[in-house]
This record gives sequence, C-alpha cells and structure tokens, in this order.
Amino acid sequence: MIVADYFDAGVSREVPWGQRPRAAALLEALADPGSGIDAVVVGEFERAFSGDQYALIAGMLEQRGTRLWIPEAGGPVDLEDAAHRTLLMMLGAQSRREVLRARYRVLAAMRIQACEQGRYLGGRPPYGYRLVDAGPHPNRVHAAWGRRLQRLDPDPVTASTVRWIFAYRLAGVSVAGIARELNERGVPCPSRFDRERNPHRSGEGWVVTTVAAILENPRYTGREVWNRHASSSGQADSDHWAVSARRSHPALVSDADFVTAQKVRAARPTSDGSVRRYLLAGLLICGYCRRRMDSHWVNERPGYRCRHGHDSAKRRSPGATKYLYRREDHLLAELGRQPGVVVHQAADQARVAAQLRSGGYAVVCDRAGCTIVGVSDEEPGPREAAEAS
Repeated sequence: MIVADYFDAGVSREVPWGQRPRAAALLEALADPGSGIDAVVVGEFERAFSGDQYALIAGMLEQRGTRLWIPEAGGPVDLEDAAHRTLLMMLGAQSRREVLRARYRVLAAMRIQACEQGRYLGGRPPYGYRLVDAGPHPNRVHAAWGRRLQRLDPDPVTASTVRWIFAYRLAGVSVAGIARELNERGVPCPSRFDRERNPHRSGEGWVVTTVAAILENPRYTGREVWNRHASSSGQADSDHWAVSARRSHPALVSDADFVTAQKVRAARPTSDGSVRRYLLAGLLICGYCRRRMDSHWVNERPGYRCRHGHDSAKRRSPGATKYLYRREDHLLAELGRQPGVVVHQAADQARVAAQLRSGGYAVVCDRAGCTIVGVSDEEPGPREAAEAS
C-alpha cells in the first residue's frame, strides 16, 4: 500500500538528497519509527540518483530497516548481490551521462543563438540598458504559449551616464577619478538606481570596480555577449565568450572607442622606460591603522603610503587622519640600524628584503620610525580582517 508520495520538481538529480525539499522530507519521515514506511519504491532510477548517490541512500535505508525497490531490479535491491551492485553502478553512470549530454546540448544551442541570432538569453540587463519587447518567439510552440522575445534598448536615464564614462576614459581620466566625479555629481550608482534587482547591495555610491566593469563590458558596442562570467567549469576568459556576429541592440559606444578604452586601462609606462621596483612591497604595516601600506612612486624614487582605508572614488573628509608616507631609502637606512641587520649596498638591501619575506616578518612603520615584528605577533588590521572573513 502506498502511504505517501515524494517527488521533487525542478531540482537537479545531481543535488544530494539532503538538499532536495521532498527527498529531505522523505528522509525525515523515515527517521520516525512510527511512519509505517517499509520500503521506498523509485519509479525511475535516473530521476532519483546520479553517479554513486544510490550507495549512500541505500545504506541509510538499510540501517533504518527500509528496503529500496527499483523496476530494473524487479523489486527490492540487495546490496549483497553482485548483480544488483553492478546494475546500480550502470544506472548511476547512465544518469550522469544523461545530465552531461543535456548540458552540452543546451549550452551549444545557447551559443548558436547568441552568435548567429544575437538573441538576449536572460540575465540582468547591463547598466545603461533596459529590456523591451522584441516580437513573438521564433519557436512556434513557444509563440503559441504566448512567449515573446526581449532585447536591450538604451535606458533614457542611465544611457547618457555610460556614454559619459567612456568619453572621460578616452580623455585619459583614471577609473578612480571617474568614480569620484560621479559621486560628487550625485549620479545614482547602478545598485541604487535599480533597487529591485540589487536588494543585497548597499547602493551607497560608485566604486572603482563598478566603473571598471562598465568599461570592460563589450555589450555596450551593440553586440550580444554570452558566457562572459565564470561558471562551474571555470571558463570565463574571452576565448570562451559567445559574441554575436552582428549588432543586436543599439550601441552606446563605437567599436573603435571601446577598443581604445581598453588600451587606456593598460599600465602607464615610466618616463625613462625603466621598471619600477619596490623591495619592501607587502612587508610594511601602518603603525596607526594596521593596514598594509601601498607602494607609491614619488619624486622619482620608490616609497610607500597608507591612506587609512580611504577610497579614491570619494574625496577625503577634512577631519580624516593624515596620510602616512615613507621613502624606501629612509626605511632601508632605519632597518640597517636594527640589531643584526647590515644594509650598505643594493645587494644588502635585496638580501634583507628576501630575509624578511622568508622569515615571515613584517615592518611596522609610523612617522617616528619602523620596527621589525613577526607576522603572527600582529593583530589583523581592518583590511586583513575583512579578507579573512
């Protein structure tokens, strides 16, 4: 007699039973001695298990005195029977193969739709665009169900901001400078402008990464781009992007300007063509806020600074703590006066820096001097604590 039905709709078979709503409810019911369940009958093995999931579930059922029945075995499964174990292994492999084949076919179809048809395949529209109706669905079955296509169209409010960002970048303004100018003008950032799609974000203002993401998005050239972001397979580089051969929506920037903007993003060369080297990069800790100090080239020589968490996207408040600047040659001279440290020549300087790194040491700096400490002796600063969390 069937006492209950458990069926998960819209849940992948690769998901463990404990994470499937109905399967988890079944396991919870089996844990109750008074449930009256003697056996679990699986109507279609490929929808219930993938790979070796059956071994874990069958073992759990056996511990609770419940039998597992499948049609392929003609009734209850006997894990002591070699033929039954072989059958379960084959069915699990077949289920996983079916998942892989379906995944490959879907991804291949989506790539063709993006490249050849320029079709919008869902997801959040980029800042500067909105979704508009693009006519009936090309598949007659879907069209009969009332489904329609959508495409991107310039947003009347934010499209001008995207054009302004590219224009300023082409004029040589830094990404941080663009973000700072937007904040000073009071332009709402993407997460504030569209709170419905961004309830998890603060919406406080523009940051450097947001501006950089806009400048790097090729969809502003009018072409549909799919598979830009990393997936479970880790394929996120441009070689795996699917880019439409023709424009599928109005462009906010020309192809030439977009390519030029990417070149502006490259590191600026030094005036004499030399490579700037920082011997103490990553070794210095601010003695006031315990943040790692940034490498900073000033007056044609290497140095280091700490802005105490200040973001370049915003202007510094008048009452903020004064920045800490230290020259590398002065720091090396102070380190040379430490007990047991000898720094006279360039070779000595590189050797001392290498010894600090290999020994796990750090250098705490303030305006009065510097001190060598063990990294384990230092309490994590605000930045390090945030990264650790």
